[in-house]
Amino acid sequence: MFQLSPVGMAIVDGETGDFLEVNDAVLSSTGYTKKEFIQLSYWDITPKKYEEQELQQIKDLENKGHFGPNQKEYVRKDGTKYPISISGVALTNTDGRKIVLGIIEDISARKAYEEKLKHFALYDPLTDLPNRRLLSENMQQSIAQCKREKKLLAILLLDVNKFKPVNDEFGHSTGDKLLTKIAQRIKRSVQRKTDTVARIGGDEFVIMLPLIKEAQHAIQIANKICQSIEKPFIIDSNTISISASIGISIFPEHGHDENSLLANADLAMYQIKDESKINSKIFEVE
Repeated sequence: MFQLSPVGMAIVDGETGDFLEVNDAVLSSTGYTKKEFIQLSYWDITPKKYEEQELQQIKDLENKGHFGPNQKEYVRKDGTKYPISISGVALTNTDGRKIVLGIIEDISARKAYEEKLKHFALYDPLTDLPNRRLLSENMQQSIAQCKREKKLLAILLLDVNKFKPVNDEFGHSTGDKLLTKIAQRIKRSVQRKTDTVARIGGDEFVIMLPLIKEAQHAIQIANKICQSIEKPFIIDSNTISISASIGISIFPEHGHDENSLLANADLAMYQIKDESKINSKIFEVE
């Protein structure tokens, strides 16, 4: 049962931490041969950042006779790391030697699936940009940081002009490709790691620029984005020319929270459309 178990199992010397026995499931995950593996201790394949967790597991074995299940990583023979779930129980073998039976499950597939679900929850499936939920999280953190550092934050709300006629003339598949290319051009225009480019639905995008010194910086970025989008797009042999309207609100002048900043940027953006201007506009406080 030990050798044939699909879940990793190992027997460890309770005093030294040296491996005494291991099954094929652990060897398959780590890339070691059995001869190589039983020359190691669990310290050899555990990243240093888990040292405190390992010491707690030793205490749990002494006080309770078992530990886990805990999550950590093991280091493979080639130096790469993979996630595991590990539990252990203290035993005594026939000669009175203290040993630990470890149950070691490779959870790489589970972690990958969890990350995939997390990505779906936070990113737009078409453009792979942050969605409204992730934008909201980033805005709250950035507003708090700007308050502490007494810096400005700009919200740019972008709407693609006359996007519906593109869908009507060329079809929704072409429209989706166009939105993807627009997203790419916006990202190329916004290069700081602290900035966020998000798609919040339809043909609307939000660009958040935290920690800026003056509103002029936001205007420059907005104009750069508009100029980029005005260049023709080639999609499936079709040449498509469009433009964008961008409304801008500035923290703290135009709002102290996510909702007020987005609402005022939206108002500024629709003022541009009403005035038939293809440009960017800062919200004007009445």
